[in-house]
Amino acid sequence: MKYKEMGQGKAIVLLHGFLENNKMWNEFAEHLSKEYRLIMPDLYGHGESASIADAHTMEMQAKGVINILNELKIPSAAFIGHSMGGYITLVIARDFPEKLEKFCLFFSSSLPDSEEKKAQRLKAAETAARDKENFLRIGVKNLFDQNNLDNLREEIEIARGWAMEMPLSGVTAALKGMRERRNTTQVLRNADYPIQIILGEFDGAINLDEFKAEIPKKENIKIDVLPVGHMGHLEAPKKSLEIIENFLK
Repeated sequence: MKYKEMGQGKAIVLLHGFLENNKMWNEFAEHLSKEYRLIMPDLYGHGESASIADAHTMEMQAKGVINILNELKIPSAAFIGHSMGGYITLVIARDFPEKLEKFCLFFSSSLPDSEEKKAQRLKAAETAARDKENFLRIGVKNLFDQNNLDNLREEIEIARGWAMEMPLSGVTAALKGMRERRNTTQVLRNADYPIQIILGEFDGAINLDEFKAEIPKKENIKIDVLPVGHMGHLEAPKKSLEIIENFLK
């Protein structure tokens, strides 16, 4: 698993989402690297990291991230995970709790796929195999607030550019891996360290009401809901960064 490193100070691991790579953090990294040591992996099948299996499970991705921390001799860090990166963060919190000090779920959820969603993942993999470019063109657009697409054309093209860098094997392996993930809500129930959850009011990738109903009401968990879709780092970058910076402090 390849990664990018920036800055000095307390270690922060930034995990990108499906169809992205560590470039998604570039704007945030310019600010955060002034105070923190940033570790930004390219998850398996994304960016410069090759695909290593037919299905990249969240556990497989988590072990790759932990290997990076061990290689860099970083005993523990704060984590920020966007979408699939949040799924992986929760697995790290569950399986490698000593490596995680606190975390932010950035447009992500602890809930597993419904049976309907699992079927959609397989259908999406088949669609991508037939016509990857068209699948990515439509798929990326669907991640944004559908009521504000005319004002987000530039941002959509940026995200589409990241997606187009992915090989087909990475696309299908991620889809298959995400459909296998288990419910990790217990992590939220058991954790006593700070947790920040940032969600989108118009996020079509997450069932907002269902997830909010499952989040335990605890003093260590803070929730912010922004009037955007799934791509807060592009749809509301200033507000997203402000929340993350306050969380890290």
